[in-house]
Amino acid sequence: MPFHTVLLAACLGATNSAAETASTKLPQIRAMWVARWDITTPDECSTLVRLAEQYGFNTLVVQVRGRGDALYKSSYEPRCELLKGQPDDFDPLGTILEQAKRAGIAVHAWINANYTWDSENPPSSPEHIVNKHPDWLMRDEDNKIVMTAARDAEGAYTCPSNQAFQEFLKNVYLDVATRYDVDGVHFDFIRYPSPRFCYCDRCLQLFKTQMDERIMPERRKELANTQDRLTYPRAFPREWDKFRREQVTSLVYRVYDAVKAVRPQVIVSAAVFPDYSDAFSRRFQDWKKWLKDEKLDMLFPMSYVKSTERLAELVEDAVRSSNGKPVVAGIGAWQIPPEQAVEQVRKACELGAAGYCLFSYSITKKGTDTDYLKKVSEAVVNNP
Repeated sequence: MPFHTVLLAACLGATNSAAETASTKLPQIRAMWVARWDITTPDECSTLVRLAEQYGFNTLVVQVRGRGDALYKSSYEPRCELLKGQPDDFDPLGTILEQAKRAGIAVHAWINANYTWDSENPPSSPEHIVNKHPDWLMRDEDNKIVMTAARDAEGAYTCPSNQAFQEFLKNVYLDVATRYDVDGVHFDFIRYPSPRFCYCDRCLQLFKTQMDERIMPERRKELANTQDRLTYPRAFPREWDKFRREQVTSLVYRVYDAVKAVRPQVIVSAAVFPDYSDAFSRRFQDWKKWLKDEKLDMLFPMSYVKSTERLAELVEDAVRSSNGKPVVAGIGAWQIPPEQAVEQVRKACELGAAGYCLFSYSITKKGTDTDYLKKVSEAVVNNP
């Protein structure tokens, strides 16, 4: 049975344990995340697929939306600025898909959900979210938008409580899923950057409205006498955190349901913070609930740690919580030698992971250095 067929059956029809899914239903997933800067020319796209096939990778998770822009023919967002100078008809996703299909390699469209920009200089396109919808961006406790990397944020994020943004992002996912024959769509940055966000006026008002329906009139009157715009989050910190988790969860479910309604065979997956306590309390990313509610078909915990022992703890927790869905262990290849990556892959699969995903293809320096892939392939593909 073809790999894609078995993969689909395991992801969409899994009712048994994750360990059983990995060992009896699903051939090992051997994947790489592919960042947008590695697919900016037709030759780079061809080299990627050629090397993936040569070294036994059967899945590519390709970044097609990095910073509120597109590395495909988008109906909603401007073309990625990294493609400046390339012919107008160059379509990185389309190019990779065409060649990967011939090679029998699955392609998942990696879409950054909330992370939208990372420079003080605004995007060049007036159609970019940052320029067209600045009201969609998260704000910190001081009511400021953070545009570049800070102590606890990578840059500008969109606020998931905004229903207009939720609808927009849903349409971005649908645009990819319906216009391209992708095997999956992949959430990344489906979260808040840190507890310092989002304190925009809309979030504060929504939360206040919710809490006012629950508290006594005397308490409402007491709170109304304060001048602090953060009165309600400070008065109800646990409820405020729950409110923020609900915004992310609502966005995940909205996208998942919409994609499944039009292309039920598409696998919906997410890259998540692997330490659930951190994901839950600081990123407001409740991925265990998403799995329990069957709003994900596959999980990619970003277990980017140097310690194999720590990776084992993270993967084991993900497998145990996966509700029978495949877990693909994220391997931080950029920070460990290939021998340790092999050790981590073997440990993850021993614990029930359905496979692994290297972060990222960039270790090959645009395909000019294949030593890492060769060593992993020899050890894991040829000697599983």
